[in-house]
Amino acid sequence: MNNKFSARAICLLLLLSMTASASCGGAETPTDTSSDTVSDTTAPEVDPLDDNLPERDYGGYTFTVATETENEWLVLQDEETGDVVEDAIYKRNIAVEERFNVQFDTVVDSLSELGKLVQSSIMAGDDDIDLCCTHVVNTGNLAMSDIFLNWYDIPYVDFSKPWWARSTVDDLSVDGVCILAVGDFALTALANTNCVMYNKRLAEEYGITDLYTLAFDGGWTIDKVRELTKDIYVDVDSSGNQNNQDLFGYVSTSRSALNVFLWSFGGHVLKANSNGELELVYHNDKTADMVTKLCSFFYDNEGIYINSKEPTYDSLFSIYMFKQNQAVFINSVIGNSLTLLRDMKDDYGLLPYPKWDENQDEYYTMVDGSHDILCVPATASDPERTGIITEALCAESYKKVVPAYYEVALKTKYTRDDESVQMLDLISNSRVFDMGYVYDAWKGASFLFQELIAANNTNFESKWASKSSAITEYYNSVIEYFKSYKSTH
Repeated sequence: MNNKFSARAICLLLLLSMTASASCGGAETPTDTSSDTVSDTTAPEVDPLDDNLPERDYGGYTFTVATETENEWLVLQDEETGDVVEDAIYKRNIAVEERFNVQFDTVVDSLSELGKLVQSSIMAGDDDIDLCCTHVVNTGNLAMSDIFLNWYDIPYVDFSKPWWARSTVDDLSVDGVCILAVGDFALTALANTNCVMYNKRLAEEYGITDLYTLAFDGGWTIDKVRELTKDIYVDVDSSGNQNNQDLFGYVSTSRSALNVFLWSFGGHVLKANSNGELELVYHNDKTADMVTKLCSFFYDNEGIYINSKEPTYDSLFSIYMFKQNQAVFINSVIGNSLTLLRDMKDDYGLLPYPKWDENQDEYYTMVDGSHDILCVPATASDPERTGIITEALCAESYKKVVPAYYEVALKTKYTRDDESVQMLDLISNSRVFDMGYVYDAWKGASFLFQELIAANNTNFESKWASKSSAITEYYNSVIEYFKSYKSTH
């Protein structure tokens, strides 16, 4: 097996093999390494699990985090409940509170209202929110109002540490400017990571074996998925028509799950060029080829089913079929394994989204747009304190919460199944946070892909021509914001 793992994967495997409750550590002010790989930034003699934070006593300061009402439980837990993940969150918070003499509180509201609350607070000059852990696309829209700090100006935040997503440096940093970042404190950025799930019993019955080996060796491609699943179909209800009562090789929902393929095939919306400048790269021949291939994949194979063929849309349709053993493979997000599949009888495994072909060097995925991202209000009176507490929260999340999450997601003790841990970390480390998606504000190109495939429409050029003017104008404003940031701050 030709396993290739990041520094994050190695660190996490080491951590999992020792304990899920390691003590916390610290970090330095981030250095802009957007042209380098994060995995090469740590010297061998430095403990990657040590956060290197200084000793501080904040005298009982209340550190307030803004987040959506439905995600508050990921930020605050008042007591241990016996739930593996909830208890890990509680222990994380206690560790940071006791270490720095702080206490945590939240500002919460619905998704539709929280952005307004955050923006009005900052615009009024109030210093009542220390950290925002909020909806990514909504927050990207707010960022264009210039109300958040640059993470590279916040002391003691170290993006080279494994508790920060690699894509924070690779994709969300432009010439030393990063407004929105992804750290493990924002657990929804792990929970909402897109993946492929497979039913281990059904896979074996259909002669599909050694899937982890296939993936680790780089052979998990869209053509391979098609080969394995195109002929797996059983008319369970004997209706003579394909529907959600039947059994298929591969099942997918028809919205966000389709969008992921743009990134899993190596595509981007906005990407930095060799000079470090953002460019709109979405419109090209390969994107058109992706649409054509995926339309054929989903609509020309008996064993592959998509719910755009259903009379109504149901975002959980593929999960329901999977749980009833009606699909060998489905598109999903990791978090569904903690909730909707917790009582599934058949064992299942997780795989990355497939590559375009074997010439593609790495696997990539994206995180559903409902995930949270981290940012600091421009009104923060003590950026050093914010940096220290945020770094500690991300480090403790990596050491305590992520292992607990893995344990529940994999339905096994993390120390007993290294291969599953490696696969889950491969998926996590392959996350791409494209500037064009994060700062899309529902005005860009990020959702054209899924619209075309859901409609089985291969005319990419026509769709682009009808929307390109407005899209280009909007993205130019995003590009200009980052280009001029340093001269205006």
